[in-house]
Amino acid sequence: MILKGTRQFLRDNGAYLLVAKLVDSCLGLVRNLMIARKFRVDRINIGSGASLRGLSSIEMGEDLSTGKGFWLEAVNSYNGQSFSPRIVIGKHVRIANWTHIAATHSVQIGDNVLMGSKVVVIDHNHGQYSGMFSSPHTAPDLRPLDQDGKIFIGSNVWLCDGVVVLPGSSIGEGCVIGANSVVNGPIPPFTIAAGAPARVLKAFDFEKKEWIKAQ
Repeated sequence: MILKGTRQFLRDNGAYLLVAKLVDSCLGLVRNLMIARKFRVDRINIGSGASLRGLSSIEMGEDLSTGKGFWLEAVNSYNGQSFSPRIVIGKHVRIANWTHIAATHSVQIGDNVLMGSKVVVIDHNHGQYSGMFSSPHTAPDLRPLDQDGKIFIGSNVWLCDGVVVLPGSSIGEGCVIGANSVVNGPIPPFTIAAGAPARVLKAFDFEKKEWIKAQ
């Protein structure tokens, strides 16, 4: 069955892409074995093209699976600033392609979370934009990073494609956040929210066992 699939791939894509796929698969296997050993778990599957930084400040749960281009970074220093970040990812988390998670302080993600493609979860900004901070004449990449934000995402949350979770936000257990929404604050548990900024649209009624439109 595997041989038949390989022959079909060769016919459809040619020898170059077949060799590239085989090499990527071998490298991915070695990479995931090393990452799993680092985090003392049995199974992790990080997709190709990943950028992982600050692993000493990151905790990964069992059976994390990501798509291509996963960017995960605990930022320990930036332009002379020093941070003590902490990123915690729970068990059985599923993340699609090109998602970015970064922290200078704290990002916590619960168990069984599902993230779509191009989701952004970052607990800091380039500059504070208040008082004497971050003159508009200063290049954005030279402005200081925030270092006191937190993000909390509860278990069994689904973040659809393109969701952005901003510093200081929390998303309660069992929530669904609609595609391309911007979360900027607390979202209560067992709700469906969408929009920019995200607003609660429905909440689960445990007596009726159905989603009820928010008042």
